Amino acid sequence: MKRTWLLVALFLLLGAGAFYALRQKKTQSGTHVSWDMDFAVKNPEGITKIFLADRRGNTVTLERKENSWIYNGKYKARPTAVETLLETVSKLNVLFIPPKSAETPMVKSMATEGIKVEIYGKAGEKLKSYYVGGVTNDERGTYMMMDGAEQPYVLHVPSFIGQLRVRYMVGDDNWRDRTVFEEKPEDIQSIAIEYPQQKSESFRLEKTDKDEYAIKPMFSTTPVSKSPLRKGIVEAYLLQYEKLGAEGYETDYPLRDSVTALVPFAIVTLKKSDGQEKYVRFWPVNVQYTTVSGQPFVARYFTDVNKGESFLMTQDHVFGAIFRGYHFFFSEPEKPRLRN
Repeated sequence: MKRTWLLVALFLLLGAGAFYALRQKKTQSGTHVSWDMDFAVKNPEGITKIFLADRRGNTVTLERKENSWIYNGKYKARPTAVETLLETVSKLNVLFIPPKSAETPMVKSMATEGIKVEIYGKAGEKLKSYYVGGVTNDERGTYMMMDGAEQPYVLHVPSFIGQLRVRYMVGDDNWRDRTVFEEKPEDIQSIAIEYPQQKSESFRLEKTDKDEYAIKPMFSTTPVSKSPLRKGIVEAYLLQYEKLGAEGYETDYPLRDSVTALVPFAIVTLKKSDGQEKYVRFWPVNVQYTTVSGQPFVARYFTDVNKGESFLMTQDHVFGAIFRGYHFFFSEPEKPRLRN
């Protein structure tokens, strides 16, 4: 009888241990996990390259270069998008192991619609390689599977509620930096702004010496102002170009060619001391009305950079401060900034 009770106790103990181990595996935090569950790169500072590819042949290569990231070897990558991805790959955690009945469709889904992810370290070594699939019905978990593994898992980022697949986006406009102007005032040699429909306010601003500038009308038909420059006005104006970014890209806008064939509201040509030049055109696209007076104003512009290099949507409340006219810079009664 005593032996029977010992066997029962041992059976219960082993059963409890097995249940606990299984439960632990389903909710592991990533501290002690098997290789096929260890998705996170704990030290994102050591990541130098991330490669993404989908099943349609689209690829993304992000490479760390000094203090910034480069997208596909050509463009500066959007900092917020890279920061979000680095946070994700460093905090990935297994939420639960899917039931056996769900594994086959999950694996098939990743085989047809999955995104391949490869992460590399400072010495060029591959740190992680895995596939990102779809999301759970409640969109709180994302299907993932290690390259070479047979078991898929549902992952999440602790303290974040939502799917993770969107953070592994594939597509040019998703990763490209949206900055239009990012210039240090001391590096600017000249700025020319032409208003095709208001030629008398078009002007050229040029550095003539250290901390010395000249403002001239762009067209000979505009009388040269005899008033002195307003104190500090040029320096304040140049500061506006330190960081001006777009709302987003409009690369695939169907009427893009029709827009760029129209006369723009403003054309900005900025030259730097090292010879680099940027040519930017603006067309009004979104007219709104003030709530008090009901007066119309332009809220957004289609914006073309360097004759087709980029086509974006910019906001007036971001770029409005650069749309000044020739007479704005002189000690005359102040005029409001130009609006289309």
